[in-house]
Amino acid sequence: MEASALVPGRTYYQLTFADRDLTMPGVQPLVYLGKGGPDFAFQDTVSYVRFGSRLELNADHDEIAVYFLSEQNVRGLEDIHGVARTITEAAARAHSLNYPALPVLRDGWKT
Repeated sequence: MEASALVPGRTYYQLTFADRDLTMPGVQPLVYLGKGGPDFAFQDTVSYVRFGSRLELNADHDEIAVYFLSEQNVRGLEDIHGVARTITEAAARAHSLNYPALPVLRDGWKT
């Protein structure tokens, strides 16, 4: 996502993957609030619906999570169509790999 395409109040999605094969996506919805210094401010969707934009409140609230993303991190965000496409592709990869399971690394990471 290009930073110039962000619209305040719209929801964007941050995707992560639990595996190297990109078959197990995690999706975090974030509402774009606006620029916050050099970074871009986003808020979790639940607190946004409940309290509105943190940038418009006079005081902080424990239930509000605000995230400041650099322009580089904003490029990794997806809109609803992009996240749907990415998850569809992950599902196809998972199917082709016979739905892999995550390994348990009790002894830690190994290279």
